[in-house]
Amino acid sequence: MKKFSTSLFALLLGFSALAEIPEGFYTNAIGKQDEALMTALEGIIYTHAKLSYNYMWTAYDVTDLGSDGYYIDMYSTCKYNNASAHVAGASYVGEGINREHSFPKSWFGGDVDPMYTDLTMLIPTDAFVNQRRSNNPYGVCAGGQTYTNNELGVTMLGKLGTSTYNGCTETVFEPDDEYKGDFARIYFYMVTCYKSVLGTWPGSGQLDYEKNGYKAFSDWSLQLLMEWHRADPVSQKELNRNEGVYDEQGNRNPFVDHPELAEYIWGTKQHTAWTGQDTPVDPFDKEVPVMQPVDEDAIEATAFRADWTAVDNVSSYTLKVNRIAAPGEEIATLLMTENFSGINVDYDSNTDISQSLDNYTDNPGWSGYKLYAAANQSLKVGTGSAVGYLISPQLELDSTVTVVFNSKCWINSHGDSDGSSVIVSCGDVSKTITLSATPEDYTVVLKGCSDNNIKLSMTANGKRFYIYHVDIYNGDLTAVPPRRAVVEEGDSTWRVVSGINADNYTVKALAGGIYEYFVKAIYTDGTESVWSNIEHVTLTGSGDEPLIGDINGDGEVTIGDMSALIDYLLGSAGDTIDQDIADINHDGEVTIGDVSALIDILLGGN
Repeated sequence: MKKFSTSLFALLLGFSALAEIPEGFYTNAIGKQDEALMTALEGIIYTHAKLSYNYMWTAYDVTDLGSDGYYIDMYSTCKYNNASAHVAGASYVGEGINREHSFPKSWFGGDVDPMYTDLTMLIPTDAFVNQRRSNNPYGVCAGGQTYTNNELGVTMLGKLGTSTYNGCTETVFEPDDEYKGDFARIYFYMVTCYKSVLGTWPGSGQLDYEKNGYKAFSDWSLQLLMEWHRADPVSQKELNRNEGVYDEQGNRNPFVDHPELAEYIWGTKQHTAWTGQDTPVDPFDKEVPVMQPVDEDAIEATAFRADWTAVDNVSSYTLKVNRIAAPGEEIATLLMTENFSGINVDYDSNTDISQSLDNYTDNPGWSGYKLYAAANQSLKVGTGSAVGYLISPQLELDSTVTVVFNSKCWINSHGDSDGSSVIVSCGDVSKTITLSATPEDYTVVLKGCSDNNIKLSMTANGKRFYIYHVDIYNGDLTAVPPRRAVVEEGDSTWRVVSGINADNYTVKALAGGIYEYFVKAIYTDGTESVWSNIEHVTLTGSGDEPLIGDINGDGEVTIGDMSALIDYLLGSAGDTIDQDIADINHDGEVTIGDVSALIDILLGGN
C-alpha cells in the first residue's frame, strides 16, 4: 500500500490542481461540521443524471480507459475494453467482463434508482472475480484465496477469505493494495450521496446505521476504511475517473476532490468547521505494541509486571490478563510452529520439492511425497493421480498431542474443488478432517500417540490440498479453559486495564495459576491497534488467596465491609486497611470508586 509521505503530499496537491472542480461547487459545505457538513455535501452531489445500466459500457470509455486503450480493472490484470465479451457468468479469470457494483446492490435494496446505476461506484471488472467477490464486504483476510489463469497469463487482484481484521469474522474480499483507498472513497461517497435514505437500506455487516447514525459504517469497517483512505492517497487514475463521472453523470466524489473531508466527518477533525482550504491530513504510521517476555524479577506470588514496547502517537494502552490454567491443571505446550516462510511463489509450481523441503520451511527435518510450492506461502500436497503427504520433523511427543493447521482444499482455475480431506496421524492414531474451499484453522487432538512425528496425508488420489501453517503441541489444547469475555472489569483471575499511560503495568491481587496477557494501543486519533502477541506468566498464589472486598478481614464480603471502607475513606480507620483487598476496581488506589465496585459485588454483580 502506498505510504503517505511529504513527497506524496506535494504530489497530491499537484493532482488536486489538475482536477477541474467547478468554481463554487462546494461553497455550501464551507463552515459546516460533522452531520451538517455531510448533509451539505449530500445536497451538492445527490442531484445527477440517471444513466441506464446498458449505457455503462459507453460511459466506461470516458471514465475507465487507461493510456493503453484498455479499462483499468481493479479486480484483475486482464485487458478488457468495450469490444471484450460482456458475460453473465464466468468459470475462470479472463473469460469476460462485468459491471460491478463495488457497493453491492443488495445493501441498498437491489435494482433501486438512482443507486443501481450510480457510475461512481459501478466499475468494469473481470466477471469471474466479480462473482467470487459476490456481495461480501471489503476487508482484510491474511491467507485468503486468489485465482490465476496461467494459460492466459492473467490473475485476480485481491483475495477472498475469512476476515482477520479485529471486529469482523465474516467472509470478506480484500482488494489489491493499489486500490484500497479508491474503494474507501467510493464508500464514503455512497453513504454521503444517499445519506437521507440510509436508514431504509437492508444494509450489511459493513454498515451499522442503527448504532452509528449518519456515520453509517460499523465500527470495524469505519476504522478499516479510514486506514485505507489515509494510507492509499488519491491517484491520478481516481482524479481522471472523477472528471469522467462528472462529464457523464453531472456530480463528483467530494472525497476525491477534497480527501480531508473524511477526517471532518469520521476522523481526526470531527467537531471542526471545514474551511475548504485544507491540505491533506498527514496521518502517522500506526505501530502495534509488542508484548515482552515476563521479567522474572518482577513476579510475586499474586502479582507481576507486564512490559511492552512503546509506540508513537498513542494516548493510552489497554492491557488484558486472563488465567488459562490453575496450578496442577494440564496446559498444552507448543513444540513447533511452521509457516513455510521460504515459499515465495505466486502460483502452483510444477516441481516436486519433497526432497528439498528444508529450503522452504522454518524448521529443518520435514519430509513428504508429492509436495509443491504454491502461492501465499503455502504448500500444495498431492496430485490428481498420486496420494501426497507431509511428515513433521522428529519431536519428543507425549501420548496426547494437538495439531493446529491452516488449510483448504485444492480448486482448479475453473473453480472446481477436489472436496479434499486430510488424515492427521501419529503412529496408530489418526483423525480425518474435511476441508473447506477457503483457508481455515483446524484443531486435532490425538490421544494414544506412539510415534515421534505427525503426518498429514491426502485420503485418496485427486484429493489435493493446500497447507499454510502448522502448530504442534504436547497435551490437549482444547482442554484449556476458554478465555473470558472481553469486559471492562476484573477479579482475581482476569483483568482488563485501560487508560495506561506507560509501557508497563503491574497487575496485583491475582490468584495462583498460568496467565496469558496482551496489550493494544489507543491512538491519539481515537482508533485502536489490533491486540499484540501473547505472553504467559505463572503465579504461585499466596496459598490463602485474599478475598477482594473483605475489608474487615472476617472471611466474607458483607455490608460490614462497606462500613469499614467508608470509615477508611473518611479518615476514621487509620492506615490499617489492606490496600490490595480494598482496591476493588483495580485502579491502583483506594477511592470512592471502590465503594461503587463493592456495591456491585454486594448486589450480585462483578
